Amino acid sequence: SCAAGVTGLEDSDDEDGGVLGMISGRGGGDGGKNRKVPYIEDILIELAKSGDLTDGKKLHEADLDLVNRKDRSQFVNAMKLVEELWTEEEELFLRSSQEEIRESLEELKIIAETVSLRCLTKLNEWEGRSDPTPTGHQKPSFVSVGTRARRHFVARKKSGEETSEDLIG
Repeated sequence: SCAAGVTGLEDSDDEDGGVLGMISGRGGGDGGKNRKVPYIEDILIELAKSGDLTDGKKLHEADLDLVNRKDRSQFVNAMKLVEELWTEEEELFLRSSQEEIRESLEELKIIAETVSLRCLTKLNEWEGRSDPTPTGHQKPSFVSVGTRARRHFVARKKSGEETSEDLIG
């Protein structure tokens, strides 16, 4: 059945927009409660709308009702990954005032989904997949992204300890 699922993905190109549209098309509030774990884009949208980022606060220091206390470490790792991967323009936009965000909700959605997808792509790349393009069943939930990102941060730290000493000398 796995093979059938894979072949089904080939022709789902036009569906992707539909899936993304469905995901972000649902209202805020309890629409998000049905999805057990919020996606990266849900978190970015919430943070931008709340105006919590306008003062330059680090994403991983933000407090969100969407995030359970038990998932805090995954949230921190997922947000650190976002901070590595968002562009300057995306960051500036997400840090806009609440008024500006309210006037650009469509753009907010697109930027949040773009960053979310970039996180998955980067993780796939780090994990050595020949084609890092996220598959249809890879979901950018902050828990899975955070868990996967943590592995790379830990590995990087281990290898980084040697390289930083090399750099000094």
